[in-house]
Amino acid sequence: MEEQPVPGYTIVHKIGEGGQATVYLAERDYDGLRVALKVLERRLRKDPVFLERFVREYKLVTSLENEYVARIYDQGFSGDNPYIAMEFLPSGTLAGRIHEGLTPRAALRLTRQIARALDAIHSRGIVHRDLKPANILFRPDGRPVIVDFGLAKDMGVNSTLTAAGRLVATPRYMSPEQCQGLPVDARSDIYSLGVILWEMLTGHRIYEDANPAELITMHVAAPVPKLPSSLSHYQPTLDRLLAKKPEDRFQSAGELCGDITL
Repeated sequence: MEEQPVPGYTIVHKIGEGGQATVYLAERDYDGLRVALKVLERRLRKDPVFLERFVREYKLVTSLENEYVARIYDQGFSGDNPYIAMEFLPSGTLAGRIHEGLTPRAALRLTRQIARALDAIHSRGIVHRDLKPANILFRPDGRPVIVDFGLAKDMGVNSTLTAAGRLVATPRYMSPEQCQGLPVDARSDIYSLGVILWEMLTGHRIYEDANPAELITMHVAAPVPKLPSSLSHYQPTLDRLLAKKPEDRFQSAGELCGDITL
C-alpha cells in the first residue's frame, strides 16, 4: 500500500511523477470524489523557490476558470505535504494518442482545439511556457485540457522565479527565445504547438536524435524541418508556427485557428 500523502484523501494509485511533483489518483474521503492529487516532492518542500512555484500554479489555474483548464478543487501549502487537488481526467494524454497514431485531419483538428485553449489562456495574460503532449489531457467528449502550469507566466506580474535558470521547460518543445533566455509572450506557446503539430503529423519527435544541448541549438538556428512529400501541403502552416523570430509566426492562437480549415 502506498503512503497516503495528504490527510482527507485516500490514494488509489500513482498516476505519474516528474522532477518536482508526484501525481496520484485519490478519493476525497468526505464525498468519494476522484481527483488528481499533485504533491510536491519531499526533497523540494523546504526550498522556497519550488514552494512558491507550487503556490503560484494554484493561483494561476484558479484564476483561469475555463473549460480548457483542469478544475481545482482544493489546495494546501502548509505542513509536510503541499498539494493541489484537481479534476481527474481519465481519457489519456496527447502523448498517448500520438503513440497510437493520428491521421493528418485528426492532427489538424487537435491543433485547432489546442489553439482555442491557448487563446483562452493567453486572453487572461498567461503564457504556459511548458506546452508538450504530456501536458495535454482530454475530457471524455474529446475536448483537450491543458495542465501543469508550474512554469506559467502571468504577464502582468514581475517574477524572478526563473531568472537563475533553476526552472526550465522541456527542451524538445522550447521556443528559440526560451532557449536563449529571452523574454517570452504568447507566441512562444505557439512555437511549442508547432513542435507538437510536427509530432502529430509525422509520428516522430522533432530533431529526434538530438540531445538537450543540441536541441537548444537547433531550435535557435536549424532550418524548419521539411515534412514528407505526402504532407507537404501542411508545410506553410508549420513554417509559420516554427519561425525562429516571434514576429514571423502567427501572432495569436486565434489567428492560427482561423488559418486551419478542415
